[in-house]
Amino acid sequence: MLSKNEIKECVFDLKKQLKPQESGDICFFRNKEKYKPYKISEDYFSQIKKPLNLKTRKIAFIDGGNNMLLSASNFCIVLNRLHFSLYQNNLRLKPKIADTIDFLSICTSSMENNEIYYNVKVISQNSLFADFDKISISSVDKSVSSGLFRAKISKIGDVARKYAEWIFAEEIAKNQLDDGDMIIRDGTLEARFIGESDFADKTYEICSKKNILFAGIAKTTALFTNTGANFSSVLKSRSPENKKWYYYPVVDINSKYHRAKMYFAKLHEKSNRVLRADIFNGSKYNADEFFYQIADNSKDPCFFGYPYGLIEAHKMALVSNKELQYYKTLAMAYLDKSVLSDIGSQDGHDELDRAV
Repeated sequence: MLSKNEIKECVFDLKKQLKPQESGDICFFRNKEKYKPYKISEDYFSQIKKPLNLKTRKIAFIDGGNNMLLSASNFCIVLNRLHFSLYQNNLRLKPKIADTIDFLSICTSSMENNEIYYNVKVISQNSLFADFDKISISSVDKSVSSGLFRAKISKIGDVARKYAEWIFAEEIAKNQLDDGDMIIRDGTLEARFIGESDFADKTYEICSKKNILFAGIAKTTALFTNTGANFSSVLKSRSPENKKWYYYPVVDINSKYHRAKMYFAKLHEKSNRVLRADIFNGSKYNADEFFYQIADNSKDPCFFGYPYGLIEAHKMALVSNKELQYYKTLAMAYLDKSVLSDIGSQDGHDELDRAV
C-alpha cells in the first residue's frame, strides 16, 4: 500500500515539473505545411452575447457508441449504436427519420501480399448501409496501428463506427434538416482513419448544397503550446473572467483530411471547461450566432458549459453491458468449438480477474 508521503512527494514533484510549462504563445503542430498557427492574443477573444435579429435554427446533435460482443486475435464482432437529438430554442423536437440506429460490424483477418489485413463488414437491416461495401485495412496502416506494433483487430471496430457516423450525418442533412440548420457531432472534424475523408466529403457536399452548418465539439483536447503546456489551459488563463467567450483564429488549416476552421470556447460562466469547436470550412455562418445558440444549450447543471444535446445523444448511444451480455449469449449459441477456442485464447486476463 502506498504511503501518504509517497503521494505527497509525487504531487509536489509533478507541480515542480509543470512549472516551466506555464507559459506559451502559440499552438504547436508537427505538420508545418498543413497547419500554420497564430500567436495567442487577447484580441482574439469574443464574448458570447445574444445577437440582434437572431434566427433560431434546428440543431441535430450526433454521437455514436460501441461495445465488443465477441473478440479474438483474428476476429471481432462489435455492437454499434448511433443517435441524434433534435433541438430548436432548447426544445426537443420529434424527428421525421429514425433517431437511433443499431448495427453490427464484423472484423476478420486475412493474409494479402505477405501482410495481415483486417476486413470489415456491416450487418444491418437498415437501408442506410445498403451501399456500405466491405472494407479492407492493413493491420500496420499508420491511421490504426500503434507505434511499431500492428493494430489490434478491435481497433477496426472503431473505424466502422466512425464511417457510419458520417453516413448517418449525411442522412440527417438530406432528410431531416432545412436551409440554415446545424449538425453538431461529438469530437473534431479531423478524418483520422484511412478512407474516412471519403465519407466526410459526401456529408460536406450535401451540407454545402443545403446551406447546413456542420461542426464538431470536443470536450477534451491534446493540443499543446510551444512550451509543452496544455493549449486550452493557457487560453483559459488569458481569457475574460466570469464570461462566456469564443476564441479565433487558432490556426490556418490546409488539409483534405481536416476541412475545418478551429475555435475554442467557454460556453458557460460557471464552467471551468474550455471546448474545442471545429466548423466545416465550407459552411456559411455567423460565429456570434453559432456560439450563442450552442451556449444557450449548455446550461444543464449536470455538465455546465457542454451542450445538453450532446449529453443526451451520448446517453442514448451507449451500449450497456447488460444488453451486450444478452446478445453475446445469443451469439455464443451459434459458434462451433474452433471459434470458441480462438475466444478462449484471448480472455485469460478476464478469467484470472474472476478467479481472484
